[in-house]
Amino acid sequence: MIVNALIVDDTEEIRNTLSAVLESEGYVVETVENGKEAINFCKKVSFDVALIDVNLPDVKGTDLLPRLQEIRPKMVKIIVTGYPSIENAAKSVNEKADGYIIKPIDPAKLLEMIDRLIKEKQNEYLHMFSEVERAKESTPIFRYQHPEKW
Repeated sequence: MIVNALIVDDTEEIRNTLSAVLESEGYVVETVENGKEAINFCKKVSFDVALIDVNLPDVKGTDLLPRLQEIRPKMVKIIVTGYPSIENAAKSVNEKADGYIIKPIDPAKLLEMIDRLIKEKQNEYLHMFSEVERAKESTPIFRYQHPEKW
C-alpha cells in the first residue's frame, strides 16, 4: 500500500530528515513550512498521514488540527514537538490528534507509530461501514424498499 504523507514543519532540516526517513520506507512525501500551505495542500491532495510541528510561523500546530480534520477526516494527524508540555499534549488530545511524538525523533518508533495509527484508522472506518450496513438491515424503511427480503 502506498502511503501519502505530509510534513508540516518550519525547519528545513527537520522536513528533509523526516522526508528521507519516510521515503526510504516507500512513502510518497510532500513538505510544507506553515499551516496555510498545509491547508492548501490538503484541499488538493489526499494524505494518509500528517506530521505537524507545534510551533509553526503562522499558527500553532494544535490549532491547525481541527481545520485539517474538517478537510481530511480520515487522515492520521501526529503532533511533533521539540518543546513538550502538558498544555501542548492536552490541547493535542482535545483537538483529536492521533499521535504525539517528541523531537529528536527515533525513526523506528515514528514508523511503528504511523503504521499502527493508519491500521487503527482503517479498522475504525471499516467498523463504521459495517455498522451502517447492519443498521440498514434492521431499519423498517430499508426493508420496505426490498419486500422480497422480509
